[in-house]
Amino acid sequence: MNDPTGSFLSDLPRRMQRLLRPGLPKYIALRDAVSNAIVTGALEPGARLPTESEWAKRLPLSLGTIQRALRMLADDGLVVRKQGNGTFVAEREARSMHAPMHCRFLGDEANEYLPVYPQVLARYIVQTEGRWTSHLGRKTPLCIERLLNIGGEFSVHSRFYCDQDRVPSFARLTITRLSGENFKEIIMRETGQMIGRINQFMQYQAFEDAESEHLGVPAGTVGQKLMIFAYLGRDNPIYYQELLIPPHNRIHHLSAEGREDLASSVPS
Repeated sequence: MNDPTGSFLSDLPRRMQRLLRPGLPKYIALRDAVSNAIVTGALEPGARLPTESEWAKRLPLSLGTIQRALRMLADDGLVVRKQGNGTFVAEREARSMHAPMHCRFLGDEANEYLPVYPQVLARYIVQTEGRWTSHLGRKTPLCIERLLNIGGEFSVHSRFYCDQDRVPSFARLTITRLSGENFKEIIMRETGQMIGRINQFMQYQAFEDAESEHLGVPAGTVGQKLMIFAYLGRDNPIYYQELLIPPHNRIHHLSAEGREDLASSVPS
């Protein structure tokens, strides 16, 4: 980015406004907005961020709020703070997700899937009720939002809801570490059980402006919303997930249970 102090800071209030949620502290909103700018490429790896005083001059935020957000970004591994030299966007490693379950899009060969490159957008406690409430039996679950790049062709926006008390790693791991993890494997490591039954529902809907921006599609684009209710075994709810999928020309292989791997028979 050629002018992070100018164009980045000018655009930051808009990003914060899009990501604001009821009761969200300002330092969390700032952290999420900067994280979003990094993940979507508005801030490139190695870019030097403005100084704390420059942030304070351009934003209606206290210096303490700015410092707290920057500390969180550093703890998450998204920025690197170099003593006497400034704060920089951390270099990232493009790692594909191992054995994705819900984003299996067939490649040009029928026996292979397009690689999935995940990046966490935000992690927060949900204060409102939704489809996840009755499924998880918890009113304030943890939500992890991710952008899933599908083979460089298109992106999928994921919202993953879970009970952080049952799987503490979802709240404990850094954002950088979470970005490269397969959530199914985290659950298996911590519970000692495999994902069993999966109940999935699909509907078409117009994406909200913030969702369209994440996905890199025009505002109001109509795409698919995949709603996933997952269980350990047959009847033990473990997570709820929503995937927003823009129009594409690939075959999407949907699972009936968590043990399925490569499709043995797919439409030609």
